Amino acid sequence: STSMYNAVYIALKDLKKVIAKNVDEIRRQAIVLLSDGEDTSSLLPFEEVLDLAKRSETAIYSIGLRSTEGFGSGSKGFREAEFVLRQFSQETGGRAFFPSQVADLADVYSQISDELSSQYTVGYTSRNQRRDGAWRRIVVRVNRPDGTARTKQGYFAPTSR
Repeated sequence: STSMYNAVYIALKDLKKVIAKNVDEIRRQAIVLLSDGEDTSSLLPFEEVLDLAKRSETAIYSIGLRSTEGFGSGSKGFREAEFVLRQFSQETGGRAFFPSQVADLADVYSQISDELSSQYTVGYTSRNQRRDGAWRRIVVRVNRPDGTARTKQGYFAPTSR
């Protein structure tokens, strides 16, 4: 059995406990999730874990392994698993990979490493002063042909001053 949602939940909660004591200790946080994307035994539902991921400051990089047994890349099971992995990545500013063979994993990990080491942080202050805790969608565009903006889809507004 696989408890993928439980594992992501625990990892996000543990990373939230990591607090920088000074400016030199501030680090970007990321989870690399290597899975077939199927969850068969978690106590938590996907929606709850996705909500926690969206609220976190942690990017999730998903690597979906296609099983040669049980189902193929066109089956309903794989499409649902691929959707879950893509959602975790898209909603957190990460990226999803679906290598066709195990030999491709080295390249995937290299791409993730390169991406994490060449990112910038952009600050944003909303003009919306409401402190309603609502989800606010944001769009970031790069005005450069060879640049890619991979960001969270939005953020939750604060609830108190």
